[in-house]
Formats: sequence, C-alpha cells, structure tokens
Amino acid sequence: MRDVADLPHVDLRDPDSAARILSGLTTHGITIFQGGIGREELLCAAQSLITIRTHRDSDSDGVTTIAQRPAANDGTSLTGFTDRELRPHTEGSAVCRPPRVLMLACLRPAQTGGRSQLVDGRDLYDKIARTEPAMLAALSKPRSAYFGRGSGHLGAVFQQTTEGRIAVRLRLDELARFSPMLVSSIDRLRTLVQQQTIPVDLREGHGYILLNDRWLHGRTRFTGNRLMLRIIGDPLSTHALPTGFCPAEAPPPALRRT
Repeated sequence: MRDVADLPHVDLRDPDSAARILSGLTTHGITIFQGGIGREELLCAAQSLITIRTHRDSDSDGVTTIAQRPAANDGTSLTGFTDRELRPHTEGSAVCRPPRVLMLACLRPAQTGGRSQLVDGRDLYDKIARTEPAMLAALSKPRSAYFGRGSGHLGAVFQQTTEGRIAVRLRLDELARFSPMLVSSIDRLRTLVQQQTIPVDLREGHGYILLNDRWLHGRTRFTGNRLMLRIIGDPLSTHALPTGFCPAEAPPPALRRT
C-alpha cells in the first residue's frame, strides 16, 4: 500500500502552485497541499482550476463548511456533519454526474481522530483484477449498483468512460444497494477498500484536491471542534484533465467496447 509521502505535495503560497496541482492531478489524480490558511486563499486556488458547483449545504460561493450540526443525526447523507466515521466514498455518488474535482481543507483539526482516509480507485481496481476477477466483472456490470434513496443513480462501481478509461463510483453505507450477484462480495470489497486506504493527518492549513472519479475519500471518527472547508466542481475547459484512470489490468468483458 502506498503512503501519503508518495503523493504529490504543493504549497498554495508558491507562485506556480496551480501548475503543480494540475501536474499532480494529471499524474496521480490527487495533490496534497498546505498553505490553505483561509477561505479566500482556498477559493482563489479553486477558481484557478475548476468551475465551482454550489451544493445543498454550501454557501453562495460554493464553499461548504464541514462542522458538527446538532440535527445532523437524522440521515446518512448528513453523516459528514457529525463526529462519526465517514467511510471512503465518491462525492455525489447519487447524482447522474458527480463533480469531477473535490477540494478539502482543514481550518481546525479534531482533538482526537478525524484522520482523512483516501483510496486510489486505480489501485483498488488493479487489486481486484489480480485477485477477484469474477468480482470485478460483477462490479463492472451495468445496473449492478444503486446509490442514494428514491432519486438516486443506477449504474456500476467501475464504468468505462468515452475515452476508454475507467471511472469509479462507490459508497459502502446505507445509501448503497447492490444486485444479488454482488451481495455476497460486499464484505470482501469492504476489506479490499480498507487494505488500500491511505491515512492522512491534515493539520491547520493542510488539505487535498482530488479527481472524484478516481479517488474515494472519508475520515475516521473524532472528538473536538473539527472544522473543514469543502469545494466541489469541474475542471476548467482550459485544463484537459482526463476522466478516471487507465488500469494496469485489462478491463473485464462487461467493460470492453466492441
């Protein structure tokens, strides 16, 4: 399993930080950053890279403040606003077109816990391809996974893009349901996700920006007044960031185009 030290790092205060972030997104699908000391600095960095999407929980500028909310225990979709564990997942998995990019920055770390958990979908895909080819074929079958509640998305965990690459869409909580052919494999899938998890301790001013169709993100349970900022969106048209990833293993038959 890789370590966070193996991932690209950048300081947002460097004049060439935007170019270095793009380089990291192109080569690794992610960049770890520091120097995000405030909302304006983060917005400036995001606007140089993406068209920001507003969200149900965001302010008008598209920035979502992630902190504990007293009424957040009422639904799984609001788990991010509690102190509970948030399993690695795709942001916006229940919508037809999830945001391509997610940016998360720490303004105040937790007293204990709250460690970020990142999973490279390419590593997960390649591990399953090597060890569980039948599972991979099932995970790649159209209409084999449903994400969300009544108005969710029916699709596959691994889907081939128009560029011939692979995009991942996954969550493993109460907002995910799987076809009968997959049900017996879900515990094994959870184990493989855990094995591929990269833990990241985000200090004040630190964060990450990732391709949401390649990386899963989550966090551990925590105590204390943890405060994070999240921005989602899509790459500017001037930035030709490819979708998903190119797997080391050949895609299963369910994904191959004829």
